[in-house]
Amino acid sequence: MHIEEYEYPESGRKRLSLRIVDDSARQILKVMFGKIEKQLSIDGIGIALFTVIMELVGNAVKANLKRAFFRRHGLDISEPESYSKGIQAFRNNYENIKKEEYRQALEELDLTVTVEVNLDDKRLLTYVENNAMMQIAEEQRVREKLSQAMQAGELLDFFLQYGDDLEGSGIGLAMIVFLIKQIGFDPGNFRVFHRGNKTVARIEFPLNKDYVPIRERYLESEYSI
Repeated sequence: MHIEEYEYPESGRKRLSLRIVDDSARQILKVMFGKIEKQLSIDGIGIALFTVIMELVGNAVKANLKRAFFRRHGLDISEPESYSKGIQAFRNNYENIKKEEYRQALEELDLTVTVEVNLDDKRLLTYVENNAMMQIAEEQRVREKLSQAMQAGELLDFFLQYGDDLEGSGIGLAMIVFLIKQIGFDPGNFRVFHRGNKTVARIEFPLNKDYVPIRERYLESEYSI
């Protein structure tokens, strides 16, 4: 089964678990965020959230496919030389990878991506959780690209100044930062961090002027990873 969907009406939580991105997952998320836009009466937040979450989910699924690729080709993702060799091969073959072919490897590795939305009258929290830890090189890259996106004035500025050819230009992370800005929220409330052996991306949208964001309450570092 590709998708497992859960709803907890009393707490305002919804969860969606998947291994690969398909039309069913896209439609479920699109409907979910469309309902949130109507509930909050904030024009544009539904499509913005859908775009942001799809980017994060796509990144998480790609990270898992990378691990499946390494496993299938007998490469050690935690060993620097093997990682360097494997990531080049993965980049060269990614567009031709049929995700269905990697389903067995993903199941054997038990790699799953979970989207959680938690809404009340004080804040909207969205999480994209991947039950795989990032490698050091992956962490460094995310940290660098988020820092650069925060400093760039516009998306085009980011692309011209910081875009590169390594595993994508980082434009997706920058797009998330600028979309959050455009719908009137602080991109500083976008965090990527480790929780146990999982990698979590969290976006927090305060809906009440008295609400104190999680990062301020727990004195999180600038980028938690």
